[in-house]
Amino acid sequence: MTHTFSQFPPHAKIWVYAADRALSSEAVLAIQSQVNAFTQSWTAHEMPMKALGQVLYNQIVVIALDETQHSISGCGIDKSVKLMKDLGEQWQVNFFDRMMVLVKEGDELQTFTKQSLQMAIEAGNIDKNTLVWNPVVSNLDDFLNKGFVKLSHFWMAPQLKFLVQAK
Repeated sequence: MTHTFSQFPPHAKIWVYAADRALSSEAVLAIQSQVNAFTQSWTAHEMPMKALGQVLYNQIVVIALDETQHSISGCGIDKSVKLMKDLGEQWQVNFFDRMMVLVKEGDELQTFTKQSLQMAIEAGNIDKNTLVWNPVVSNLDDFLNKGFVKLSHFWMAPQLKFLVQAK
């Protein structure tokens, strides 16, 4: 992950779009190609943007933007949102479900709803130290250092009931 965005400053903006399911290899290749084409031609007020996108874990699309040359505008952001909506329709996935939780298991992700996550906690399959994808990162530094957080530090943690650990 680090190498992909090595030409970007730590304060570069990041947008993270997680699909509601793992994508096929075919979908990953096609989406990566479309994201590459988009970031290479992305403009704001007809000024070229320095941007890069990457599909990670067959489920997450990350778009980074270096605003040191030109700042992004609302219409520029709208273009990226439209791209992700179009990709979602094309591949029949939802990139905009903010209540979805992605749990890291090795190099793979498992998708949970709040309810199924609570059930996995109650079954003892997941605990407060389980790593989950942090969808609220907004810059490259946070993405690289806080892209995955312990479930106990996840924004949804106060809404979950963790098992009491016996001493």
